[in-house]
Amino acid sequence: MRTYHHFINGGEVEPAGKQWLDSVDPYLGQPWARIARGTAADVDLAVTAAARAMREGPWAKMTATERGKLMLRLADVVTKNADRLAEIEVHDNGKLYAEMRGQLGYHPEWWRYFGGLADKVEGAVMPIDKPDMMAFTRHEPVGVVAALTAWNSPLLFIAWKCAAAIAAGCSVVVKPSEFASVSTLEFAALTREAGFPDGVFNVVTGLGAEAGSALVDHPEVAKITFTGSDVTGARIYAQAAKTMKRVTLELGGKSPNIVFDDCDLDAAAAGVISGIFAATGQTCIAGSRLLVQNSIREEFTNRVVKLGASARKGNTMLPDTNIGPVTTPPQYKKILDYIDVARAEGARCVLGGGPATQPDLPGGQFVEPTIFVDVKPEMRIA
Repeated sequence: MRTYHHFINGGEVEPAGKQWLDSVDPYLGQPWARIARGTAADVDLAVTAAARAMREGPWAKMTATERGKLMLRLADVVTKNADRLAEIEVHDNGKLYAEMRGQLGYHPEWWRYFGGLADKVEGAVMPIDKPDMMAFTRHEPVGVVAALTAWNSPLLFIAWKCAAAIAAGCSVVVKPSEFASVSTLEFAALTREAGFPDGVFNVVTGLGAEAGSALVDHPEVAKITFTGSDVTGARIYAQAAKTMKRVTLELGGKSPNIVFDDCDLDAAAAGVISGIFAATGQTCIAGSRLLVQNSIREEFTNRVVKLGASARKGNTMLPDTNIGPVTTPPQYKKILDYIDVARAEGARCVLGGGPATQPDLPGGQFVEPTIFVDVKPEMRIA
């Protein structure tokens, strides 16, 4: 079982507190790696390195065109390592290899897009009413960017959050979810292989209340980007406001599917199933509510239930597996609690409704695909 350190200023750094956290493979239900438990001291070291990189050294002197070329090089390095990174993500978060490999196949496109955009960000010259004077604008890097990522698609979130920041000339400090940090650390090593200067891309692992909170509070962090729950997002927003940091939030939703009677029912049913049970429902845009026109309600419900019942649960590395485990024990418990809440409030379960009990599911964090009907808008599950 490998032990991982923080990635700070271009290299591995032991945690100041000399403490570690287990990373558990959700499918096997067993630890498969150890990550550093970061503290405020580790965060300060990373942010200081990131700020220094923007003030001095190769990154500070690099032209926008040179930054873009580095990003294109990183895209090629990620492409070369996509199979390995996807497998690491599966061990980290328990999602299907097919999904993670698909994401890693597309991940480099963010670096290519923003790498190409890096030297095309222009200012403007505005006419003014004062003779012999000129007014103009130019865009400058905002500063050190703190990126707090979720456990369901760690490397995709890094591409979304960090590619634009780095293209603009910022440096970043990433705090991944404590449940899925290993792929982020492996990616950090690839930035070094691609030739990124020290301090441009840093990773501090650990708990949100410790490392994450210290990162949000750090005086040299200029912007925060976070993906996760609305409760945590609201807390970060309020915390960042005390020091007037810029904040971008991508939070979970309760997305509806709407099905009318003039649609292709088979295609719509397949879309509904894919939209909620793909990734075991663990996406920010999971279609967790289904609104169906009354004239087709019974027929469409039967189709969706039949499709849902055919989903195969099992080894996340196998191509014919449709549903993997729930990533974290707290989320597993939360899902089962909501199933109990739904029944208590009068919703009728027509599929699933509890833990999966197949003998070949070793980790114990599988939930049957579950569908409730007769759900009223005031019910908590809605």
